[in-house]
Amino acid sequence: MKIQTEATNVLHRASAYLKSGLLKNKPLWYDIVAKYPPKHNLTRIPHMHRQQNPDDKRATASPKTTSTTSKKHFKTRESTIDMKSRNNDIHRIPKLKFIEDKLRNVFYEQHPWELARPKNLIENSGDDISKCDWSHMLQLNKPLDGESVVQRTLWFLTNSKNNNHNNGERLSLTEAYDKARFEYYRLRMSEEMESHVAREESTMYGGIFVNTNIKWNLGKEQEYIDDWTVIAQERTQVMEANMNRSAAPAGSLVEEEQTKTTIFEDFLADVPKEQQPQEEGAEKESA
Repeated sequence: MKIQTEATNVLHRASAYLKSGLLKNKPLWYDIVAKYPPKHNLTRIPHMHRQQNPDDKRATASPKTTSTTSKKHFKTRESTIDMKSRNNDIHRIPKLKFIEDKLRNVFYEQHPWELARPKNLIENSGDDISKCDWSHMLQLNKPLDGESVVQRTLWFLTNSKNNNHNNGERLSLTEAYDKARFEYYRLRMSEEMESHVAREESTMYGGIFVNTNIKWNLGKEQEYIDDWTVIAQERTQVMEANMNRSAAPAGSLVEEEQTKTTIFEDFLADVPKEQQPQEEGAEKESA
């Protein structure tokens, strides 16, 4: 495959576009690429190594000694030792790690049902949280959720030294998280208490709360589950009775019940064989 070198001419093309007027403004990367231009020769040239010490493991084994062989040889690929000693992480893009993400993972792992609460994913600028005053957890333009605990924890970490309640000592990450979490619990319990009281007051004054579609579907599902529970109990009793009957010893009452014949079988035993009713298949064969 031919080596593609067109990307290395980006500086030359950008300069031509600027002179011709196709580009009105100079790109942001123009000065940097002009100062450190890319290499045009992308072919890999093997490096020549000299075998100075025969005990050196890094040196490549020389070919068989002949009259024409030289002490110089080419190393076309890296050895396992070279690959282990090479720093591969220097060209890797580092992962972005933030303390907010760790706090979110810990909170929602401890409180998985908080993810079931409805959330508003629409934001005006994408940075609405920074406009809130996190010296208190309740906000006017933001509901109480796990993000409130995260931002409140960060506020404790940055302002705990100036807080008089902590005697001027800086809180650790665990202490700040626990403090914000317990504050969140108190606010959540007060919200639930207010909602229960408001519902009881509305019911007292004649308020009627219609079931939602989800509750109606759950009620219908529960009705089918209750019906099937009764059927399953009856079938289980029949299966247990059959198992007990098959496992009964010889001569027992259950064995006698099994050997008893029905009234119809006794009647057929008294009737001659020619007068007994035949099955449909037998009648077709006789026909």
